[in-house]
Amino acid sequence: MEAIGRTSNLCFVNEKLADLQKRITESPPRPHLSGQDVPKPHAKRFLNAHDITNIVAWYEAGETTQQIGACYGISKTRVAAILREQGVMIRRQGLTDEQAREAATLYVAGKSLASIGAKFNVSHTTVAAALRKQGVQLRGRPGWQ
Repeated sequence: MEAIGRTSNLCFVNEKLADLQKRITESPPRPHLSGQDVPKPHAKRFLNAHDITNIVAWYEAGETTQQIGACYGISKTRVAAILREQGVMIRRQGLTDEQAREAATLYVAGKSLASIGAKFNVSHTTVAAALRKQGVQLRGRPGWQ
């Protein structure tokens, strides 16, 4: 009886709900957001010819697109686009079709993803993606069910 007693008489909740609904309908509508209240899109950072020359030089010296982008406050995608516009070959573009076929042959022969990746100077995940694209069923990892 005591457990029911606390929840059986909820008329005060109905009264509070009715009061809240009345206050909502009587309150003035909220003003529309002005153009100043809307967040502005980020401005595209302007890069001059000197910046572009430095980006190319840094990349060719071994810096990654992510590191260069962080220095200039731009995305790695934009860095890559600038490099392509300048005729620079982007590193780590995955495996060519010929390399993917060779990787599939090596994997079926028992080589690991890591060893194949080391052979082609790419990560094991890049190798795995290329193998899946070739239709190769990947082996389970040791100790994983």
